[in-house]
Amino acid sequence: MSGVKVTFTLKLKPEAIDGFCGALPEMIKETAKRPGFQDLQIVRHGTEPMVIFIETWDTEQAYHDYIAWRTERGEMDGMAAVLAGPPQLDFWPILVASAG
Repeated sequence: MSGVKVTFTLKLKPEAIDGFCGALPEMIKETAKRPGFQDLQIVRHGTEPMVIFIETWDTEQAYHDYIAWRTERGEMDGMAAVLAGPPQLDFWPILVASAG
C-alpha cells in the first residue's frame, strides 16, 4: 500500500456528538467514491466528545481536492457549526504498510 495517511481530529460540542456520529455512515458512502480515496476509519473517544478520521489517500492533493469538494457543497460550514475548537489535520506518509 502506498499513499498518505490523514488524521483529522475533531472536538465537538457535547450536545452535537451523537447527531454528528449518527450522520457518518451516510457521509462516508460519498467519500469512498472520490478520486484517490483508499481507506477510512473513524474512531470516537470513550469519554470526550471527540472523533478522529483516519484516512488513506493516494496523495495529499487527492485529499485536498476531496475537502474542496465538500467545501463547495457547504458541508464544511455545517461541520464548523458543531465544533468546540479548531480541528487538527495531519498528513503521514506511509512507511510500512503491514506488520505481517
